[in-house]
Amino acid sequence: MTAFLPIGSPALCFGFALLCLGMAAAVARALGTRASALIAAGWLLLTGLAAASGWLMDFSTVPPHMLLLMAPTLALTCWLGLSRAGRPLAHLPLVVLIGFQAFRIVVELLIHEAVAEGIAPVQMTWTGMNFDVLSGLTALVVAPLASRLPKPVLLAWNVMGLGLLLWVVGVAVLSMPTAFQRLHPSNTWVAHLPFVWLPTVLVPCALLGHLALFRRLAAK
Repeated sequence: MTAFLPIGSPALCFGFALLCLGMAAAVARALGTRASALIAAGWLLLTGLAAASGWLMDFSTVPPHMLLLMAPTLALTCWLGLSRAGRPLAHLPLVVLIGFQAFRIVVELLIHEAVAEGIAPVQMTWTGMNFDVLSGLTALVVAPLASRLPKPVLLAWNVMGLGLLLWVVGVAVLSMPTAFQRLHPSNTWVAHLPFVWLPTVLVPCALLGHLALFRRLAAK
């Protein structure tokens, strides 16, 4: 595969990369081991190289290369979130676990800018079919009240946030130019660097946060 030119404005690419690096570092720090930091750095490098090489842009294979990357990413994230290795995340205070999800506001602002620049499909933002910004906005409201809210309310908020996350992942997959495509325009921008870190870093960070909160509430 030959490398291809990056897409998006320098400001968009820089903002996206900075957010992804910051979120990966935050999760690695919360896990509290040197190994987690090394694995996070290695994962960023591996997925970045996969995108920079152009390998992920081949959607004609069965399964497409992008899905070959996304499926194990989500599976490994679920394993980490429910395993002993992910236990330190479940010990974080409720205000941190909930407030953490506010990063999704920044994600949605960046996606909206990507749509405005013509590199992301409109269904990937709030003007289309992506309502994930609600998770971030409500996190700002719920987090300060977390210690006083009843457990069922926190559980309902977490289910809502997870549902919105899974919904937008579904929208993204159904927008990719594969045999399963049902939505247009096509979603290929996530095969480029640094936007590949949306499904491979930012989505896993949000998913880990929800799984950790489920564990925290189960022990409450």
